[in-house]
Amino acid sequence: MPSDIITIHSRVSPDLHTPRSPDPTGPLFEDNRFEDTEPQHEPEEPPRPIVEKLHLPNRIALHVTTDGRDDCKVDFECNHLRWGIEISSSSTYPTLHDDVLSFRYYSNEDNQEEYALFKVWVMLFWYFQLPAPPAELIPNKQGSPQGSWQVHFNNTGPFFKLANLQAVEAAGLVSFPDSGAASGEWIGAYATRVGFWQLPPEPFLSPVCAAKKPLRMPKPVEYTFTDRVRHPVRPRPQPNGDMYTRWISSFGQFLTFRLADLDEDTEVVHRWMNDPRVAMFWGEEADDLEKTRSFLKKGLGSKHFFPMIGCWDDEPFGYFEVYWVKEDALGRYASDVNMWDRGVHCLVGEQKFRGPQRVGVWISSLVHCKSLVGYC
Repeated sequence: MPSDIITIHSRVSPDLHTPRSPDPTGPLFEDNRFEDTEPQHEPEEPPRPIVEKLHLPNRIALHVTTDGRDDCKVDFECNHLRWGIEISSSSTYPTLHDDVLSFRYYSNEDNQEEYALFKVWVMLFWYFQLPAPPAELIPNKQGSPQGSWQVHFNNTGPFFKLANLQAVEAAGLVSFPDSGAASGEWIGAYATRVGFWQLPPEPFLSPVCAAKKPLRMPKPVEYTFTDRVRHPVRPRPQPNGDMYTRWISSFGQFLTFRLADLDEDTEVVHRWMNDPRVAMFWGEEADDLEKTRSFLKKGLGSKHFFPMIGCWDDEPFGYFEVYWVKEDALGRYASDVNMWDRGVHCLVGEQKFRGPQRVGVWISSLVHCKSLVGYC
């Protein structure tokens, strides 16, 4: 199979050649002599483009078309937007240290800051999901995180005008090696994977989102007291819609977390709480449905924790209580509790969604959700 250093799939390198017999069932050796196994050269068919479908957050579909040659060209298409990039590298891609990305074209009608942010974000979202080479191949540059996967941009094409460069830097997508205010240099833009996954996606997806969500900005810190414990005033959770959405390719399903709803979730949480396996730890079993409703209502009214429901493809599978440790009862028994430490109580109520394979996915996603969303 020919090499394709742009595709998401793994390919066999064309530099690796193994001897093979003209007859697949025949021997390689006969009478202690090595047979002539040089294959007949036949004209090669041009490789076909490879089309991948990626699922962005908020359930937005992205089509990625890869030219099947080694010219490192990729096309992206999302809704009415279409653009491409070129990738250059000195070895098998990705290399973690010298990959260079260039915008191949950028249509004039889309030449706006919000589309510039969206396109750069999507390109990095696609690129940073590719399999990473061994960490020992990453050079340790002064001032950068150890083992940082970086990608560098070429300043070519109409995309790299000053307004777009300033926009992507202000949004935190890229950095520049020269941070001097008077340097006037806008070359050498680069992005790191460790930094990219700490950015919330919603601000970058707004140009193609059907439903616009209000932009949440950080607020100045205010303090209050709960049971003589001083702590910050906590942000209020988002009442409607998904707090977090992630496409899990290994299961072919969307994983979401949302705020619990009294009307929608009381019955299913009641069933979970009466499962003997759950009741052993939670102690919230009851014949009366109203007890479970009161349980959820108390959580929704709390100032230091809130209940969430986890779903696989919109089917509820578990209950999660995310709390602020500082003012929680458990915080009194812990030493050196910081103002922004958080914890979680959880249960998986559906048997078909239990197991170590899924646990590792939703735990890492829940941690990611907490790092992206201030109230989560």
